[in-house]
Amino acid sequence: MEMAKILECGVEECAYNMDHDCHAMAITVGGTIDHKCDTFCQSSLKGGVADISGTVGACKVSTCAYNMNLECAAPGIKVGHVGEEVDCLTFTMD
Repeated sequence: MEMAKILECGVEECAYNMDHDCHAMAITVGGTIDHKCDTFCQSSLKGGVADISGTVGACKVSTCAYNMNLECAAPGIKVGHVGEEVDCLTFTMD
């Protein structure tokens, strides 16, 4: 299994976002029922590694159809705003 790639991040205020690309080496998604990006960090400083695209390191959302043993089995995900939360937009109920 390969780590799911972050295909797009629409969260401009995240420190790991550079031109809609996530540059965190790996993010963590959610708690047991929510599907927020736990790695989201609002900062004026930019973080991450500029020459890599982010991946999903762990998924704690047990109700997601893509969750396989706490790993994301989706081919790729999108991250963005749902209301005031920063969520995995690829989340699909199991």
